[in-house]
Amino acid sequence: MKIIFVAIFLFSCETFENSTPSIVSSEGENFSLAPSVAPSGYKDVQFGLALQYDNGAVTDVAVDKYERVIEVHKSQTYNTLWYRTGNIRENTISWTGSKQYDNGKEPSVAMNDKAVVIEVHRTNNFFYPNDLYYHVGILNGSSVSWGSSRKYDTGSTPSVAVNNNNIAVEVHRGSGSSNRLYYRVGKVNSSNKTISWGSSVLYDTGESPSVAIDDNGLAIEVHDGSGTLYYRVGKVNEGSKRIDWGPSRAYTTGSLPSVSLTAGGMAVEVHKASSIDKLYSMAGKVNEGGRTIAFSASQYFDKGDNPSVAAKENYAIQTHDASELATGLWASSSLITDHANWMYNMMGTIGHKTLGEIVMPGSHDAGMYPTSLGQTQDHNLYQQLTGGVRYFDLRPGSDGNIHHGIITGPPVDEVLNDVRKYMAEGHQELVILKFSHYDEFNDNAYVELVNKIQNKLGSYLFRNENNARLGEISLSGFLKGGGKVLILCSGNYPINNAAEGIYTYRDWNNGDAYKGDLVVFDRYSNTTDYGTMRNDQLNKFNAYNGIAADGNTPSDMFLLSWTLTPITDVWSYSTEPNRVLSHEMKNIQANGSGKIPNILYVDYYQYARVTDACILMNERF
Repeated sequence: MKIIFVAIFLFSCETFENSTPSIVSSEGENFSLAPSVAPSGYKDVQFGLALQYDNGAVTDVAVDKYERVIEVHKSQTYNTLWYRTGNIRENTISWTGSKQYDNGKEPSVAMNDKAVVIEVHRTNNFFYPNDLYYHVGILNGSSVSWGSSRKYDTGSTPSVAVNNNNIAVEVHRGSGSSNRLYYRVGKVNSSNKTISWGSSVLYDTGESPSVAIDDNGLAIEVHDGSGTLYYRVGKVNEGSKRIDWGPSRAYTTGSLPSVSLTAGGMAVEVHKASSIDKLYSMAGKVNEGGRTIAFSASQYFDKGDNPSVAAKENYAIQTHDASELATGLWASSSLITDHANWMYNMMGTIGHKTLGEIVMPGSHDAGMYPTSLGQTQDHNLYQQLTGGVRYFDLRPGSDGNIHHGIITGPPVDEVLNDVRKYMAEGHQELVILKFSHYDEFNDNAYVELVNKIQNKLGSYLFRNENNARLGEISLSGFLKGGGKVLILCSGNYPINNAAEGIYTYRDWNNGDAYKGDLVVFDRYSNTTDYGTMRNDQLNKFNAYNGIAADGNTPSDMFLLSWTLTPITDVWSYSTEPNRVLSHEMKNIQANGSGKIPNILYVDYYQYARVTDACILMNERF
């Protein structure tokens, strides 16, 4: 794996304040950059792999608190401008048809919670190529009643934002070859669909500016400064129609940034890598005093170009143009939530339920993250835990490493240290580690594994003091006294070498399922065809009745194995099932059966948005 480290440097903005850059993230050729540690209570986003919704280019998107969406874009071939409306539905987006509203290029759109929509764009007039125009519209159902197109400035790459006080902020690059950036503040008159703009004010240099504003007049602007991305935080003065900007600060590398701001002071940002068609997201909190943003590190989520983002309190949505090897416009949504502590935050809903009555994210071959040939995840266990995974498939070898067949992964010690690190932070979550597929094992190797588990995890191990069936214990019962790790070991090793805090796992179809402390239906489809896997897994789920194959033993959990099984290159095969997981889980919720799978088992978990899918299913059931 080749990693390019980008040096920190200072950038002087002509007549402006000197930039004060923070640490610049590295860009790698791996699928994602290593995420920063999310502290307890920190909300973030996981956009994952998107689905195509239209054809076109240069997309921009907005959303209101009612989860209504409006998107604008240019035709793929012509300079015609189109819009779509939609709604966020259970972490999916329900779109209406695309409608033309004007001619032009480089469109941007904003919407407040009062159904006021503002759109800005650059003209396609051959004689006046730098004229900028705006529309004001009113969202009514699935359509927008647009006002006239009105010229307001000259320049390129405009971006617009509006708050619930009908204060609009617009930013753009200057005309021609100028890299100067300008802003305007305006007051929207929704009755006559006009904006009373203040003067155009020079505020920085750069390219591709984007802006957001909240109801208190807090504004955030991001732009590209020759491959380094910068932000400014400012305060809007409605009376003077000016913005008191803080200094320009570097926050990562890349291009084409887009930013949104929630009422709670959370910034959600997306951007493209500097030289490749990979898209990244970041989330950050505007610090008290309103001059800096504590951003997380960049998280890769998809391939594409021209990304745009919009966010409200509970949801964020991103849209983007296709990557170089694809076509069309693509979109995905994410919960804005604390993925690292999702169980604790849902205890009022799921605390009284058993493991067979909740659903949790599962990581297939969870330890195969540092390899190439046998890789199934690209986050280590600590990162997977902070991302929301709660069920881990671990396959130890007698050499002290994790294995997948003949492929060797990280040391077991490293995996256990990651779990201990997460638990030591005080997370009150239930973590299930399932050990199986032992490579060249014997009783001595098993006892050595158990000793490592007990030494590393010690007081975090769940101990069944009441000797109740694990499948009958509520989540709050598991979590008495704080976060716990439930250790499950398959085979007869845990029976022949009984140890405190270690429990016997059995598959649903094992002839001796009755010996299991926890019995799980886990039957993968053994195919590389998505359609075959989908039908097989959903048919098995629909037929599942909570009884093991012996007809007597209770089966405690159903594992939906949403994985394909190629010999190698798991990443390429995982993208199709991961893109549609949220849609399929929404359909399961809608079928009215009252059943849910208990483990959503995936490769490359974050691209499936699997934690969000589990949270939403738990809320409904």
